[in-house]
Amino acid sequence: MANMGNDYVLTLVQRALDEIDDRPIDVSARRAARIASLLGETEFAVYLGMELKSTGGHPPANAEDTRRLMEDPSLWGDPDGPAEGAMTRYLASRTIPSGPQKGMMAAHSLGNVESLIHMFPEEVPNYDAAFSRQLMRDVKERVKHSVFVALCAWERQLTYANVNERIFERFRSQVDSMLAQGAPVLLDQFSAVYRRLRAATNDPAAPVAEELSQAITTCRRILKAVADHVLPGVPGAKTDAGNALNDAAYRNRVYEYVKTHTSSDTTAETVNAALGGLIERFNAIDKLANKGVHAEVGVPEAELCAIHTYLVAGELLALGEEAR
Repeated sequence: MANMGNDYVLTLVQRALDEIDDRPIDVSARRAARIASLLGETEFAVYLGMELKSTGGHPPANAEDTRRLMEDPSLWGDPDGPAEGAMTRYLASRTIPSGPQKGMMAAHSLGNVESLIHMFPEEVPNYDAAFSRQLMRDVKERVKHSVFVALCAWERQLTYANVNERIFERFRSQVDSMLAQGAPVLLDQFSAVYRRLRAATNDPAAPVAEELSQAITTCRRILKAVADHVLPGVPGAKTDAGNALNDAAYRNRVYEYVKTHTSSDTTAETVNAALGGLIERFNAIDKLANKGVHAEVGVPEAELCAIHTYLVAGELLALGEEAR
């Protein structure tokens, strides 16, 4: 989905929603199955696949079709996996609850359900015909409701994601532009961090703790490079409170820069809080690396640390732009 973009998937969702009352149920279900597959909603995608499939066919081919709807095909056959969950839902939906066929399965595909409804016209005064007609209508309406609810949830989810995506993209564009113009070396350092993190996850032989340690070391260097860019160290220089502002005291320099480049105490507190949180992340990742953590434990934390380094760098550079 990330490659396609939220906008594209949201368009599919909204079209399916807008036309849900104008299209046969099998059309709406196929649309929803496609969207569920794109979003990684495996259980719902597989469930709709079962609703859409006609009876019969070649069992191995049927199983392969189902696996193709799964985000992680290796979960096929897992008793607690999405395919089993989808089957449980399908069986519960299609088991006939009453009448002479109680307990049996109404296993018609959704396409056939539409056809069967029209095969039993209202004017036919026959109990069996009326029962079958109502049974098929119940199947249709249950699936339609499930599809409608899922589409509504996805529309809300993707609309919210789009707002966040646009906010971050606008921020990223501004920060990358400032980095390229004023501190291009930082772009190379960020690239080095990302390479380290990829190595920690993609190469089973990679020393994870070492890669994480190197990534965080580079993040520290990025923060110092930002400090050097916005407020270079001066030997012997101190703040009014007596804090050193030399080359080594880059954190003091950052705090002093924020103090002198913000128009309100609230803005300064916000930036300083982000900076303090980043430094705490540095320390936390150091502890993880010292314990020799596995990639699945340490890498997410290190990735968040890299993201926060980027955000803090962007905020500090933006303060300089605003002061001009």
